[in-house]
Amino acid sequence: MKRELEEVKSSLEPPLKVSKTQVEENKADASVEPKATPPQNSNKDRSKKKQKLIMILGYNGLDFVGSQKQSGDIRTVESELEKTLYELGFIAESNYGKLQKIGFSRATRTDKRVHALQNFFACKFLLDPRVKDLKVYKEQIKAALPKDIRLFSLIEAAKKFNTKLRCSSREYLYFLPSFCLSKDKKPLEDMYNYKASDELMEKLGRIGEEFKGTHRFHNYTKYMDPKQMQANRHIFELVVRPSLTIDGVEFIEFFIKGQSFLYNQIRKMIGMFIHLCRNNLPIETIPKSFKKDEKMYVPLAPGEGLMLNRVLYDGYNKTKAESRKDVVVQKEDEGEVEEFKNELIECIGKQEVEHKVFSKWLKDFDENELKHKEKDEEKEDNFQGANDSDG
Repeated sequence: MKRELEEVKSSLEPPLKVSKTQVEENKADASVEPKATPPQNSNKDRSKKKQKLIMILGYNGLDFVGSQKQSGDIRTVESELEKTLYELGFIAESNYGKLQKIGFSRATRTDKRVHALQNFFACKFLLDPRVKDLKVYKEQIKAALPKDIRLFSLIEAAKKFNTKLRCSSREYLYFLPSFCLSKDKKPLEDMYNYKASDELMEKLGRIGEEFKGTHRFHNYTKYMDPKQMQANRHIFELVVRPSLTIDGVEFIEFFIKGQSFLYNQIRKMIGMFIHLCRNNLPIETIPKSFKKDEKMYVPLAPGEGLMLNRVLYDGYNKTKAESRKDVVVQKEDEGEVEEFKNELIECIGKQEVEHKVFSKWLKDFDENELKHKEKDEEKEDNFQGANDSDG
């Protein structure tokens, strides 16, 4: 593999310069796709072949303004990914900033400061026909990506494969300090001593059961008309797992598997857990929140505790051509994924221990719940559009 890599490097031409004409083309195309002046590309070898590849990436979301590319100089996962692929010569200069031209797709979007253990992206690569082993390209990309993005697997895909449309379901994890669920509103300095009781864990399990199935989640996103079909979402599983200690703070892990999710849906579902436990409200509040004629305030839990666990392609993997690999983290990459998961969990713990993210949020929730409720209702009364998000 090293020999193939050296042969490819030796054949690369000097970096290209961006022409004034190209800059003007970029400006003209800004209305179609956010455009930036491209960095230097490693080569312009026209003998390269086009091949769609699937990238399974993990990332620490703290320093990203979400995963999806945005206009302007805003750091997102996709903007960093595009820049890296372009600089390595996998994207042509004429296609830089025009993701639709390379058949780009993502399995799901993640919001600001939200982590991902496994998210799936696909696009057409320009590849050297002399290099047959995808591990060569994989190692190039891994070395060039920023430290908060990890490439785990690189898989060959069919020409029209779309990571979002082929997805069967998505799994998320949320790590919440157990003191956020206590109905005893103690001073902040005493909260770290709190431990979840068996009674609390049993209640959390019963709350989770209420979310399972198909329901109208208009109260769990921003400004959605409950009559819209897209308000209906299906939850396959919601499991509250035994507590774990991260940096001396007890956390509870929530596992949520669904077909797809609305914008902020999971964070608001966790917010409902907090709302019911903190204020000792009846579990019947949840089925009430699904009613078409019910407009209900649901708090939004911090993004720092949320992690996209993985995306599943069960249906596609059963029907794909035998010659193609399953769209899943490859066996040899599973160790790296597990190692990165532990890093992300540790990072979530530090957000509380070092920055008090959850305790500050909880203090604001306790003191200003009514104010936030009135603010949300005022915004909804003035909202005329529709929510359209893939989770």
